[in-house]
Amino acid sequence: MNRKVAVILLAFVPAVVPAADSWTDISSAMVANLTNNGVKLAWPGGCSGVVANRLNGDVVIKVVSEGLWRSSDQGVTWKRIDNNTVSGRDETGWATTVDQNDPRRMASFSLDGLAGWTTNGTDWRSFSNNGRNWDYGSVDWATPAPRTILAAKHETSPLGEVNLSTDGGVTWKKLEIRLAGKPNAISMLGVMDATTFVYCNSNGIHRSTDSGITWTQVSEANSQTRIPVLFKGVHYLGTTNGLLVTKDKGATWQSQGDPVNIWLGPFFGADEKQISVVGTDGVHVTHDAGKTWTRVAALRPKNQGQGFSFSPNWFGCYAWDPVHGIVYASSMGNPVYSHSPNK
Repeated sequence: MNRKVAVILLAFVPAVVPAADSWTDISSAMVANLTNNGVKLAWPGGCSGVVANRLNGDVVIKVVSEGLWRSSDQGVTWKRIDNNTVSGRDETGWATTVDQNDPRRMASFSLDGLAGWTTNGTDWRSFSNNGRNWDYGSVDWATPAPRTILAAKHETSPLGEVNLSTDGGVTWKKLEIRLAGKPNAISMLGVMDATTFVYCNSNGIHRSTDSGITWTQVSEANSQTRIPVLFKGVHYLGTTNGLLVTKDKGATWQSQGDPVNIWLGPFFGADEKQISVVGTDGVHVTHDAGKTWTRVAALRPKNQGQGFSFSPNWFGCYAWDPVHGIVYASSMGNPVYSHSPNK
């Protein structure tokens, strides 16, 4: 089978039959099929990046240098979906993301390869390269036909370069602001609408209403999540002690719910009350908008001698399928794993 044929629907039995409360490898058989048929993955191989569709439970993963693949049966079969517009790998858990209001819309901010997106779930387009490209990015999902994108560039000198595109990723320019640009550091950037942005660099939340020319501090809070998440008109950030929300595009911010440590998310279920977040102490779920949280999984342990850590502060990528009650985890150079707390 040649490389073109390798992108058709592939069916495999998971490599491990899981016991209760365990992680199951759902991607290695598919990746092995690609490599056995002549596909050579770029360093460090394996997968990086995972997202889930909150409405139907579809899971999408990034195979390093071989784009985005979707499964509608929890990892039994896979099909490539990006029309060869995406390559590279995901450096962080915020690199490939979906629009929580319309999960068909997706952006993937690849490192050392093509980044790209779809604004309707069908048509895909690559972003123009800007050097080694990005660690993560934020898209104007508030707009039906988004054009504005902010992206955190990888390992610049000095660290923390922020790139802006106002034409859907065709051209990029450098903003004056800087981010920490490394694990464990506090840094965030977000597009609230076509001209309204926010960012944080361990010094509170700053806001611009003129496309990043001037900035005003609007909150002393520091975000651990690197990009805001928009759902039903509200933008969410995660902190050391819970959710932070704004209903006015970042002009004012309020805490929501009980304390919980958040590095990734929030990921939503059927409505704004069903939320999952990921922090240093594992994966938590709420069904009452954060008034109470239940820990449903520990973090995926690092594979000894293989790939990067699953820590959610940088390399770890996590997703939540609320339809089937599944948590997914990925990190550069590793397989993608599923965890079913209720099975």
